[in-house]
Order: sequence, then C-alpha cells, then structure tokens
Amino acid sequence: MIRAASEHSDKPVSFASMVAMAPCALGLAIVTAVLSAALSLVPFWLLYQIAVMLLGADPDPAVAQHLALYALGALALRWACMALSHSAAHIGAFAVQRSLRLAMARRLGEVPMGFFAGRGSGALRKTLNDDVDAMEGFLAHMLPDAVAAAAVPLFAAALLFSVDWRMTLAALLPLPLAALSQLLMTRNSAARMVEWNGLQKRIANQVGEYVRGVQVVKTFGLSARSFAELADAVHAASAWVAGYARSSSAAWVVFTGLLSANLIVVAPFGAWLHQRGTLDTPTYVLFLLVAPAVLLPLLRLTFALSEQMHRREALTRINAVLLAPRLIDAPGAPLPDEPLDIEFLDVHHRYGNRLALDGVSFRAAAGRFTALVGPSGSGKSTIARLLPRLYEAESGRVRLGGVDVQDWPLDGLLSCVGMVFQDVHLFNASVLDNLRMARSDATLEEVVAAATAARAHDFIEALPQGYDTVLGERGARLSGGERQRLSIARALLKDASVLVLDEATSYADAENEALIQLALGELCRGRTVLMIAHRLHTIVHADHIVVMDEGRVAGQGTHDELLRDCALYGRLWRDHERARHWTLETRPAAVMPLSGGAA
Repeated sequence: MIRAASEHSDKPVSFASMVAMAPCALGLAIVTAVLSAALSLVPFWLLYQIAVMLLGADPDPAVAQHLALYALGALALRWACMALSHSAAHIGAFAVQRSLRLAMARRLGEVPMGFFAGRGSGALRKTLNDDVDAMEGFLAHMLPDAVAAAAVPLFAAALLFSVDWRMTLAALLPLPLAALSQLLMTRNSAARMVEWNGLQKRIANQVGEYVRGVQVVKTFGLSARSFAELADAVHAASAWVAGYARSSSAAWVVFTGLLSANLIVVAPFGAWLHQRGTLDTPTYVLFLLVAPAVLLPLLRLTFALSEQMHRREALTRINAVLLAPRLIDAPGAPLPDEPLDIEFLDVHHRYGNRLALDGVSFRAAAGRFTALVGPSGSGKSTIARLLPRLYEAESGRVRLGGVDVQDWPLDGLLSCVGMVFQDVHLFNASVLDNLRMARSDATLEEVVAAATAARAHDFIEALPQGYDTVLGERGARLSGGERQRLSIARALLKDASVLVLDEATSYADAENEALIQLALGELCRGRTVLMIAHRLHTIVHADHIVVMDEGRVAGQGTHDELLRDCALYGRLWRDHERARHWTLETRPAAVMPLSGGAA
C-alpha cells in the first residue's frame, strides 16, 4: 500500500500521511505496547491478592500458588508483547523510511532547479540521510517506549485509585511541582531547536564545502581551522550546547528528582495511616511497589517527547521536500523525432534579487547550429537551462517547435533535448552504467558505437576492465577531456533531435580539444544545436551567433556580420585572437656586476 502511494501517485504526500499508510505494523506496535504496559502491573496486583489471602482469616496456600503462577505467566506474556511491539515498530519504520526516501527522491526529480538554489548540498544530504534516519529511530524505538510510558501511569493510577484514593493522591502529589519545573526548562524550546538545527545545517554545508575543496586545502597546506566559516560554525555549536546545559540543568535536576521520589511522600503517609489502623498491610505493600510506576515512566516519556522536539525541524525539512511544487507536466503526445526550432520571446529570469535575463529574444533555426557567446555572467548558461525546464522562466515564452516548453509533456521534452555541460557528472559506477544513463535499454553494440563516434572507445578499452571499469566518485579516474568525451557519448546514445552544448571543450587540452571537436561534429549532424562557447574559433562557422551582455542580446548574426556590426563581439574576437597567439617572450638575463669582492 505504501509502495503504491509513494511510487505511483502524483499528489504530494507528507510524512504524517506516510505513517498513516502503515496502519498494520505501527498499529500492532501501539496495541501490543499498551497491552505490555497493562500486563506489567498484573503481577503486582496478583501479589497483592496473595498477600490479602495469606494474611486473611482463612489462608489457602494452593490458591496463592496458582496466583503466583498466573503472575509468572503475565510477566512472560508482557515480555512477549514488548518484543512483538518492537518488532512490528521496526517493520513499520523501515517501510515508512523506504517509502519516504523513494518519495523524496522522486519529488527532487520533479521540482525545478530553482528549488535547489537556496539549499546547499549539505543541507539536502542531511535531510535525505540524517533526518530520515531520525524518523526511523523515533518510529522503531521511541514509539513503543513512548506509548508504554504513557500507558503505565494511567493503568497504575487507575489500579491504585481502585484500592485507596488517599494513597493515590499522595503518590501524585509531586506531579504539579514536576510539571512546573518542566515548564520552566522547556520555555523557548522551539526557538532553541530552530537555532540548533540551523547550526547543524551550517556545519553540514561547511563540511561539504571543505571536502569538495580538499585539493585546494592540500595544495596550500591549509587545515580545517583555516576555513573560518567552518571553525565558526563548530565553535558556535559548542557554545550553544554549553549555554543550553547551563540554563536547563537546575530545572532538570528538580524535575527528575520529583518524578522518582514520590515514595518519600507515600512511605511515611502510608505508615501513618497503617499505624492509625485505616490502611492494611497488603495495601501498604502494594503502594510501595506500584506508586513509583505512577510518575517514574513519565521521565521516559519526557525523553521521548524531547527527542521528538529535536525532530520537529527534521519533519519540517522532510515535508518541505515532499510537498515542494513540482514542474507542471502537460499531457499530450511525444515530441516529433526531428529537428525543432528554438525561440526565446522577451524572456526574463532572476536568481533571488539578481536579474539574469532581461527581455531576451532570439530564434535558433531547426537543424542549424546556433552559438551563444558573451562575457561571463551574461546569461548564456541560464538560457541553456531554461530550454529543458531545469529552471522556469519568470516571464516571456520559451518555445520548441513553435510550442511553449511548458505545454510539452515533460518526459517528451527531456527525451528530445540532449545536454552536454562543461561540468560533467559521472557516477561511481562502471563506464557502461554511466553511458546507459542516457538510454537504459541500449545494447552493448550501441554503447560501443556511441563511444567510438565520441572518440572515447580507445581510452575506455585501455582501462583495467574496459567498459566494466568503475570510474570512482565523480569520474575521478579520468581526465577532464575523457570525462567530456564520455558525456558526448552519452548524448549520442540518447540520440536527441535538439542539442544544448555548454562550453564542451572548456577543460580540454589541445589534443583532447581536437578529439572533442571531431566528436561534436558527429553529435551535431542533423540536429538543432544551441552551443555556448568561449573559444570563439570553435563557432566561426556557426549558422547564427547570439551575443549576450548583462542578460540582454547585444547582437545577432553570422561571424562576419557581427565583426562588422557588433562592437562587443569585435572586442571579444580581438581578445580571443590575442590570447590564442600569446607567447612568453624570453630575454637574456641581466648581468649583475659583482662588488665588494663578493664570492
């Protein structure tokens, strides 16, 4: 039931609704926990009955023996119920955890890239791993304990009230004072948990940044202390813990002492009543045995509730992912398997308060090669990401084949648009698995053909296990040019009719650049190509060039037309040519005269 809801439903599903989808396992855990709590008091009640019988006028040892056996049976049944409760809770928790991660992964694949803009990778990793693990810990471990801790005082108070109301009130006397100390201890606790979770998220982000930049750290001989933000985050967390301990320790000592000390009231009060002859011995013994169960389990319940308060922010973060608005997927037929023209009509887009595109309009003709050039930060990569709806334009229209991209079925749109970005992401899997990310049903022959066309087959065959070689995290075993050629092979295997290239040769040396250019020639044939380029010599033969500057179109046309009519393009071309032909001049070293008889 959980699997069907989490994997096939398009409706957002919150954490609470997922827990509600597992009524059998978690419901069984709750019922058996309550039953275990009730059974824990049965032996005391039977011992009380035995004492009443043996101290009465007509004692019957045989009946007492049977009652003792019943007490042992109740004790064994109580432990069996407890074991069943924890087992069922684990089963339900693992089911919820599995469904939760599947639903979150699916939702993250459906949201626009703007969802990730305000969230660091460390924060999302903490949500997917730590926060989900915390929910499993609560459902599997804390839920049975919390239910039992809440049920035992109720059953114990009911049992004692049925025997002697005076002694029961004495057993409950410390409760109001304990509640007051608890109230003092937990004031502003919600705000404190927000602070603590913010510190944890900050540390996770900074640790992730430190790990990603470990090459720079080692190059310059730095240490974790050299990262001021990471060090500040750790020190802030340490100071928070110390401050929290100082502010709450006194109230906590009073609270725990009151909940565990009601015998200080019950014992002398019961002795006084017994001395006066208004309380018999079996009842006095019963209260000495059971009175601690009226308040002491509340301490365990407090631990459970405190743990859940720590999870409140985790629940908020989980629900923020589960309930995140996804890209609207329009129904309809798949896109035609042919080159399609691309149109941007008065498109505006911003990242937070920064305007990235300001009224961009241009057309990339079907089956032709269109290049995007311009200074860094001019909006080229934003254009490339708006076409496949990695981001959604704030205003204006982005059209593919004359139809707004938001009106195409999302799967169809992504299937007809192939992307080769300058930052190639490869998974810690085999070469074959990485290439089949483009098309999972591709045969080995098709994969080899795509790799050959991308000029990648030779270096793949030279790897220790060929196509079965595991590449390591982010393709660490390959050079930048090799990773780029694998990315091109993946795009070839996808066989998309529209191709977006984001500076595909940016990290390549001269030899790899030549191979990548040959691979791109194979890739671009018969497709609509939109290419971002900084190396202008790679796009001089483009059918159409769009020059971007500060989020606006500064010029359009062919290479020759732009050299004649667009001042920015002319300057970019001159700078590019100077950089290409720059050489390091060597001059004779100046001869320094020796003086003063220096050796």
